[in-house]
Amino acid sequence: MDQMTAPLKQTAPPDRRTPLFHADAPAAPSLARHRALDLLAELAVHDQAQTPFTIGLFGAPGAGKSHALQVIAKRARGLAEAAGADSPFLDHVIAIEVDAQSLLADAERGLAVALREGLLARGSKSLAARLDARALDAASDPHAAAQDANQQLEDTRQRLATEQRSLEDLKARRGRLNDAVLFEATNTQVDDFVRRNRKQIEGRLSDFGFAGDAKTVFKTLVGDLADRPGPLPRLSAFLSSVWTHGGQARLLIWAGGCFLLAYLLDLAERTRGDWLTGLRNAAEGAKEPANWLEGHASWLTFLGHAAFTIGLLCLALNIWRAARFTIPLLQGARLLKGEVEKRGQELDGHIAWQEQKVAQLASEMETQTERAQTAERRALERTASGATPAPDLFAGARTDVGASARALSPSAYIDAIEAGLGTSGAPQRILVFLDGLEALPAQQAAAVVDVAHRRLDRPGFVLTMAADPERLAAGWGGGGEAATRMERYVQAPFTVRMLRDEQASIAYAHQILGAAPDVAELPPDASSSALDYPIKPVETHLLGKLARFAGDTPRAVKRYLNTWRLARPLTEDGGALALMLALDHGATAGELAAMGAAMDLEAPDAPLVIHPGEPRLAAALTAVNALRQSPLTNGQAHAAWVVARDFGVPTT
Repeated sequence: MDQMTAPLKQTAPPDRRTPLFHADAPAAPSLARHRALDLLAELAVHDQAQTPFTIGLFGAPGAGKSHALQVIAKRARGLAEAAGADSPFLDHVIAIEVDAQSLLADAERGLAVALREGLLARGSKSLAARLDARALDAASDPHAAAQDANQQLEDTRQRLATEQRSLEDLKARRGRLNDAVLFEATNTQVDDFVRRNRKQIEGRLSDFGFAGDAKTVFKTLVGDLADRPGPLPRLSAFLSSVWTHGGQARLLIWAGGCFLLAYLLDLAERTRGDWLTGLRNAAEGAKEPANWLEGHASWLTFLGHAAFTIGLLCLALNIWRAARFTIPLLQGARLLKGEVEKRGQELDGHIAWQEQKVAQLASEMETQTERAQTAERRALERTASGATPAPDLFAGARTDVGASARALSPSAYIDAIEAGLGTSGAPQRILVFLDGLEALPAQQAAAVVDVAHRRLDRPGFVLTMAADPERLAAGWGGGGEAATRMERYVQAPFTVRMLRDEQASIAYAHQILGAAPDVAELPPDASSSALDYPIKPVETHLLGKLARFAGDTPRAVKRYLNTWRLARPLTEDGGALALMLALDHGATAGELAAMGAAMDLEAPDAPLVIHPGEPRLAAALTAVNALRQSPLTNGQAHAAWVVARDFGVPTT
């Protein structure tokens, strides 16, 4: 019997765990479980991610944006809860889910209410609740806000002074690294060299008149040699040892004297006729000695040669002693140089990191200085007006938050929360997940996004929103204004479009029908982050080549590199991804069309070829191929384009 036409009958008890009818709600089965969502969650709570920034989940209605938003929120909470001392993730993060409909009447006030609800959700005794209490004081009393701002400014100033001292100490250590390696570090290569050759070193130092501990003297000489200026320190060290150390000058004097004596004897032999004649004529009794000298004139040659030979021996002995003394020093200097270069690279890394911390603190201090000045002006204005401080604006139970918030100054409350983030005992970051924009009219949805960006675009905040880009663009009036706002507001875009192929549709259908096995969700691993994978030097070189192609403004280049860093773990071909992201970020319509025409999927293994007419695109492909073992193929390019297009800012 045909199984498709067989009579329906109950063959087994129904599985009450599987829904019979699935609602169109975020909790319903969805395909929005993409590796990129895990990366976005890691980005939201990563301790090296600079804030503020906005994650945008874009897609058409029904694409699974709300489910994706919940996936990111859940994983971000899990990573923060699992974060330990050595984890790259922050361990004190507040995640707040906000329904856009609650912001419809007054978006700014609604955000303040949502923030307070999120802080109080940790409990009245929690550190988050303490931050809320301080924010309430600042929002209701400008004098308290000014005092708190000045205290934070002073704390930051002290931290900056401490970090600057640390930076100066690191630079000082870098400047005296030679001495530190020689006399402070233990088990260095120089120490090992001295231990293995101690007797020889002691003997040679003793020959040159050096007294004291041979190890200390040797290290001092090695340090002096390493500090010698000029392009030929080894030659200068050798020449110095020829005459400056014990016994060497005496040998040079002996050699010079012997050479002078040899010269005089040779001169006497060559002019003996003249001076012998002069000697005979000088006195009658001098003839006999003169005759004797003339008969033994060959002695002058012998003695001259002997003197010259002795001079050469003295000079050779001097040079041999100098070489014998210098060679161990040169070996020690070479070992010292290798040790210093290795430790110098480590110190340079620490110095660069410390300089970055000092720059960040200096920028933070400037911001806090401005905030303190603003708070003091508000306090003076309140005093001059004679107005009484506002009451506790959020007093009462949480159910009264919305009603009592009518008297709240939202900007003052959010300012106070920002000022308190990251301080001792306070949350380190606040994640705001904004959903429900599709339930609002286009203009109101766009207005809510405007307010959310304006109020949350501050350090310590990460906004994640799910939106239909066409709906937002319509609310902003479309055109260039909509594109500009989208690009300025969203730093980490991701397009949710999971039904890429037939297999994905089949898997989704099986999931809804209950035919797919349940997959146990493992707890998040907070010990490491895929975003921390080191960048290869060849990738750095290629990204530098393609950065101009991606855009000609600092923001465009920064967005391009940030997007590549975020999407890099999704593919093994970072070069192809770099090219496609550059194309997505900065290509002209003609270049996009040329790339689309070039990717011939009927020949996936054939090399990608850009047709003439687009020199920038061709040059970019050449830069990619120059760093590959084989040319980029059509299939590789298309696979990278599939990843890249998901991380582009949507255009309408």
